[in-house]
Amino acid sequence: MEILAKKDATGLNLLEFGPVTIEMSNEVVKALYQVIDQRLSESATAETEILQKKLNAYKVLASKMRAVDDRIIQKFAVQLLPEQLVTLVRLSGTDSFYQKVLRNLSKQNRRQFEIDYQEFKQITVHQACIYMEQIVPYIKKAAQEQRAMQEQVR
Repeated sequence: MEILAKKDATGLNLLEFGPVTIEMSNEVVKALYQVIDQRLSESATAETEILQKKLNAYKVLASKMRAVDDRIIQKFAVQLLPEQLVTLVRLSGTDSFYQKVLRNLSKQNRRQFEIDYQEFKQITVHQACIYMEQIVPYIKKAAQEQRAMQEQVR
């Protein structure tokens, strides 16, 4: 539905919702603006909190990837997009996982990963959450492989 706001010849504010027209004084328009602004601010704050909670959960998940066996990292790392792999490594919060990923890439992929790691310094929280949502299935698969490998050792 299209909403149209305009002033009539007398200076009265008109708000048109399809076939319905509402006349409003300037005070009502100001109050309506304040209500809309407040609601939008509340939803932005709530969205930010949700993103932060997701990011914290993804940081824990990324830090657990440090314990994954090298053979699984070798298969896992090449399945991800460069942005996804960089995000995962950055969220792990340690240099040890960075080194582990480097150690398990081919020479060419290693050089490319180092370049990507330097280029993707400014990943926003929103982008990080999107990349992590995309790679969760790969992480689940890696976790299953890790469990299967540990059971074989027992």
